[in-house]
Amino acid sequence: MKLTKLRSVAIGGELAAQRTLFAREREQGQHQTGRTKIAELTVEGVVLDNSDPDGGRVPTVQVDVCYDVGGVDILDRNGTSVVSDDRPDTGWIRYLVSNYNFEADPSGSWRVASSQNLERPPCDRA
Repeated sequence: MKLTKLRSVAIGGELAAQRTLFAREREQGQHQTGRTKIAELTVEGVVLDNSDPDGGRVPTVQVDVCYDVGGVDILDRNGTSVVSDDRPDTGWIRYLVSNYNFEADPSGSWRVASSQNLERPPCDRA
């Protein structure tokens, strides 16, 4: 995946963080096998306030996602797994998905603006 494609799904600090992560993994010769699955997704809040886009007050949706990485491995350049044996198969993350171009494109400009790992009980695997 080209890192430039991240712009279609992320913005701001989240875009920078994901670029850094992927660039570091590439430098280390790492790659992923398998796919991360969404085990549970809950929309926790919607705010459609677009009163100050330049100041960051834009429409935002808070989404809590339980992801399942039970079928995912990260391999180094020699094909050896770098995943810890005690990595849990599921985890929770909160995404804030925002639209900084809401007035011109209310349906097509939504991007992940931030993410935060959550401490929650495991969910059922997908």
